Amino acid sequence: MFKFNELKQVHLEITNNCQASCPMCNRNISGGLDNPLIKIQNWTLSEFKLIMTPEVLKQIDGYYFCSNFGDPMMNSDLIEMCDWSNTTAPNVHITIHTNGGARTPKWWATLAQALPHEHKVVFALDGLADTHSLYRVDVDFNKVIENATAFIQAGGRAEWVFIKFKHNEHQVIEAQDMSVKLGFKSFVLKNSSRFILEPKVKVVNRQDVLTHYIEPATETPLKFIDKKVIQAYKEIVSNSKINCKVQRDKEVYIDAYKNLYPCCWIASVPYTYIDEDAALEVRTEMLRQHYKLMASLGDTNTLNRSICEIINSKEYQSAWSDYWTTDKLITCARTCGVNMDFAQPKDQIVNEN
Repeated sequence: MFKFNELKQVHLEITNNCQASCPMCNRNISGGLDNPLIKIQNWTLSEFKLIMTPEVLKQIDGYYFCSNFGDPMMNSDLIEMCDWSNTTAPNVHITIHTNGGARTPKWWATLAQALPHEHKVVFALDGLADTHSLYRVDVDFNKVIENATAFIQAGGRAEWVFIKFKHNEHQVIEAQDMSVKLGFKSFVLKNSSRFILEPKVKVVNRQDVLTHYIEPATETPLKFIDKKVIQAYKEIVSNSKINCKVQRDKEVYIDAYKNLYPCCWIASVPYTYIDEDAALEVRTEMLRQHYKLMASLGDTNTLNRSICEIINSKEYQSAWSDYWTTDKLITCARTCGVNMDFAQPKDQIVNEN
């Protein structure tokens, strides 16, 4: 694994709180019920300064706020974090991923002023006013557009990311045109990789009543994880060649509990809620592998040890050869394995202005 003096990016989850109830997000169960495995945590400004020290900021090219389970805008110290970082290291670029439904236009305009010149806010807008909330449950499309407009008009650089589903695929061109008119710098298409067992996901409300289903786009590059894939997972993992993304990109992930992981995918394993009997064996094995890995890495809490100390430790440096060869992780094969059954979709940038 790379050393601290090679580190280029840091991926931060400064909160695991979110106002949305997206049905395929692990912080919810089908969009209606809270995941009991997740306990809400928020970074403070002082904790951010303790973890993202001037030493770290001097080393990296940039960092991004993008949570496994939360939305960065739910952290009340976000603007202060960006402002302090910009003052301390103005050449470090910042990217923020958000559903855009929280806060006010005035707050968004202030955020634009706190960010460095090299920045980007990625707005998740999956459709238009009549379809957006079918997946982004509890997020109002018009409020997102109002917030994004205020951010852009205050000098912010914004990107529109559109996840294609069956219910919104007919709106791609119209959404792309809208993004150009509003001043978004780019428009990106994605396909969801979260369909498990079958390409149909139920959506329930807070009363656990079924409201509708989410289905993939008509044409998608994904191969869905069905029962046959699950039954053959050992063979698939064994035959996968691990081409680690964060090893290539020289990146680490720090979660809402301030624990450092090599990536967000490994970090999500303990909190992934699965109630499908067919997947329980895989889930159990993923947990066993996860805790074995984390035990081998030593103390990775960034309140106890600096990012530099963790990355350069003997434990962190020596663990990976086995986990990429003889003792491959299911998580690594799923996300970074060179194997079609576990392939992740690539983003398609439709326009850059």
